[in-house]
Amino acid sequence: MPFDPSPYTAVEADLLQLLGSAANGHTADSAAEALRKAGPNTVAAGGRNSFVRDLLQRCRNPLVIQLLVIATVSYVMDDIRSTIVVGGMVFLSVVLSYVQETRSSRAVEKLQKLVKTTVTVLRDGKEADMSLEEIVPGDIVILAAGSLIPADLRVLSAKDFFVSQSALTGESMPVEKNPDTNQPAGRAPFDFTNACFMGSNVLSGSARALVVATAKRTYFGALA
Repeated sequence: MPFDPSPYTAVEADLLQLLGSAANGHTADSAAEALRKAGPNTVAAGGRNSFVRDLLQRCRNPLVIQLLVIATVSYVMDDIRSTIVVGGMVFLSVVLSYVQETRSSRAVEKLQKLVKTTVTVLRDGKEADMSLEEIVPGDIVILAAGSLIPADLRVLSAKDFFVSQSALTGESMPVEKNPDTNQPAGRAPFDFTNACFMGSNVLSGSARALVVATAKRTYFGALA
């Protein structure tokens, strides 16, 4: 999905104003208005296709079709080596795509099972426990070891803060996050040091972070 880096590089005060929030979090009224606009923070996974049907759908990808045509032409011209190489590229492309999306789908299901998990946010300047569904853009979330990342977040402050992004990237190594907004142009989404994505979880440390996207508008939700 296209990644918008602007929430992670914008001036904090400007971003809070854009989201209708403030440095001490939403008021009850502004949170209700944000919930009305954004809707519940839920991600619904679609029904699964059969394995064969799923693979056939992936073969409709323009790049895969092009590679299949090249492989067919190579076979007709009796160029067995090229046929094997291109066929291998098709196989790897389809299988890797299937594995990545299957992992993401399972992560969605896991998140749905945790839907009753509460999240600590600032409301009216005070800490309050809210359900995952009630989290809205502009909420300021309090995170600690064991916390689930409930939405796409921009880190505002952090201390020895490490998260696991394995549900999204497959990488098992912890990733340190901090409030730095100096992010090089062209940096991949998961390399943004001040960005935490729904579906990740906190391994250690603590942080305060601003919700910039919820539900289907999150990077994670777009994969569901």
